[in-house]
Amino acid sequence: MNIKFVDLESQYKILNLGELNKIIKSGQFVGGKILEEFENNLAKYCGTRYAVGVGSGTDALWLSLKALGIGPGDEVLVPANTFIATALAVTHVGAAPVFVDVHNRAYTIDVGAAARKITKKTKAIIPVHLYGNPCDMDAVMRLANTYKLHVVEDCAQSIGATFDGKKTGSFGVCGCFSFYPAKNLGGLGQGGAVTTNSKEIADEIRSLGNVGRKEGGWYEYDKVGFNSRLDSVNAWFLNEGLKRIDEFNLKRQIAAANYQEELRSVHNVTTPAVYSKCNHIFHLYEIRLKDKNTRDDLQTYLKSKNIPTALHYPIPCHKQEVYSHYVNTSDLYVSEALADRLLSLPMHPFLYREDIKYICANIKNYFRGK
Repeated sequence: MNIKFVDLESQYKILNLGELNKIIKSGQFVGGKILEEFENNLAKYCGTRYAVGVGSGTDALWLSLKALGIGPGDEVLVPANTFIATALAVTHVGAAPVFVDVHNRAYTIDVGAAARKITKKTKAIIPVHLYGNPCDMDAVMRLANTYKLHVVEDCAQSIGATFDGKKTGSFGVCGCFSFYPAKNLGGLGQGGAVTTNSKEIADEIRSLGNVGRKEGGWYEYDKVGFNSRLDSVNAWFLNEGLKRIDEFNLKRQIAAANYQEELRSVHNVTTPAVYSKCNHIFHLYEIRLKDKNTRDDLQTYLKSKNIPTALHYPIPCHKQEVYSHYVNTSDLYVSEALADRLLSLPMHPFLYREDIKYICANIKNYFRGK
């Protein structure tokens, strides 16, 4: 069987791309009505007043932190089990990421553990809706309100996911999205956006990402800005994808349900937990094995059967060389265990039942021989 880990080609075939040549011929590649339309549609979809297109999901995070005035001497709570960009965004603004462990089943930030790491320097918390699974935002917002922390949501993997019926990216002061091609809503290359209900924050991020231009001007600059803009071709393409994102997410959820059913009886495999308030949109489908050797051996076995898999993330943030000088990271037991035990199975909207049966049959066969 020809199973793909991610299938962008099939997704592109059903999008309406007929207008793309007109945009290319127009020469309007930066800013303009196309970008404004996408920003308005994204804000409406996420349930916020504003959305600002930026250069990447990483840029969305650190521009948000900078717009909030977070910098040297400040601390930001970050889950240790996440893509490194979450922590790097904090470092980019001169603040210190404080690594927090995650829940053993949800794999998202453990709010109780976060509370124990708050100091007078703590200014913000970044809940990461990892793998498409929303964090417990009731607990996050209670913690933030108690300690007067900014909440900057990392929604790079969760567009369309909801917690208690509310979209991720609409809880905190900022929601930060990535449109890297492999995401549920992927663009033509790099891209990102910030959602917010604050006009002041939206204007500040827009200005910072537009080389520090003064609002309403072209030749005037009132801040040290950066070049971080979402181009018009990308914005147009994302607008087409946004029209079908709920359909694509539903197909991922169906694929995940099929995985759950097929793997239910495999005692050596722990499938993702789905909680009642969380609408998980399965950017990734993670299974957990008993140890690193089993995980790596299973991955090798599946590769021999032409089944692609991946590791997200085999080295937790606090174990990376860039953060090797950090202290107080000895209590991140769950994050370290997950780094050794999680395996990502193929997941995309065009993964069919027969594909999943084949994948799971081979997983069962692997354990049958043990």
